Amino acid sequence: MDSITQAVLGAALQGSVLGRIQGRRSLLYGAALGTLPDLDVIIRYADPVSQMTYHRGFSHSVFVLTGLALLLAWLVSWLGQRYWPQKGYRWPRLFLAFWLVLITHPVLDAFTVYGTQLFWPLPFTPESWAAVFIIDPVYTLPLLAAVLIAGFKGLQ
Repeated sequence: MDSITQAVLGAALQGSVLGRIQGRRSLLYGAALGTLPDLDVIIRYADPVSQMTYHRGFSHSVFVLTGLALLLAWLVSWLGQRYWPQKGYRWPRLFLAFWLVLITHPVLDAFTVYGTQLFWPLPFTPESWAAVFIIDPVYTLPLLAAVLIAGFKGLQ
């Protein structure tokens, strides 16, 4: 999927789970975290075929992203208890939010024709369900509208 769709989905999920704690900032944090798996594009491979093959590899693995969600939840929980104890940052809720934002990224990519290596490093064929176009305004625009309304109206 395109980066805008991934950011909007991340914003919607983190806003849903952490909106009462983080307020409107949860939308920004979720948008940033939702695009994180695509940062593997900065890695240069030998040729365009390798670039296409290895993009959506380790950075889109449910195993790697679950570990990253655990690490982020622990770190934010520790920082939250130390610096913002009144906010109510608790490990289970943080893990749920971060895990949902991170895991839905490769799952959404798996719905495209290009697919993704959900179970890297296991030698499975990349998952590709070919149900959604790479840029799909029918999916993105209503979700974007909801996120914008939440951003302007505020999260309660």
